[in-house]
Amino acid sequence: MCIIIDTNCLAGVFNTQSADHEQFKPILDWIQKKNGKVVLGGKMYKQELAKTPYVKIIKQLQTAGKAIMLNDKNVDKYQKIIERIEHNPDFDDPHLIAMVRESKCKIICSLDARAYPFIKNSKFYESPSHKPKVYSSKRNSKLLCDKNIAEICKCS
Repeated sequence: MCIIIDTNCLAGVFNTQSADHEQFKPILDWIQKKNGKVVLGGKMYKQELAKTPYVKIIKQLQTAGKAIMLNDKNVDKYQKIIERIEHNPDFDDPHLIAMVRESKCKIICSLDARAYPFIKNSKFYESPSHKPKVYSSKRNSKLLCDKNIAEICKCS
């Protein structure tokens, strides 16, 4: 399984003291103990990440082969395409969809309910089968399985 973690969930996943950690601990366990990998890339995501205390953890995951870095230029290119398609003021996460398009990642972890309709909208993807599922709490733990490993995460 590989997963894109919206920056609004990083504390829940990586900070054991976070109020949300119990909901996101299955992701951390999957990454640390099983086949899970984090997928990230693109200018906007990296700018958001830089504002968090989790940059060091992501670098450690990358060193351990548990973080997949996407081609930033490709992610940024897809983001521009997506921004031309969607003009809704509630849509402020085109970089997440761009990361899915670049990686074919099957799961996004997010607490931004406003983003869910956009994340799940087929118009942003080459194929309806490329639409990701959203992990928002431990009730979604069943998504953390080998069948949700994207090809990009199998190669590294």
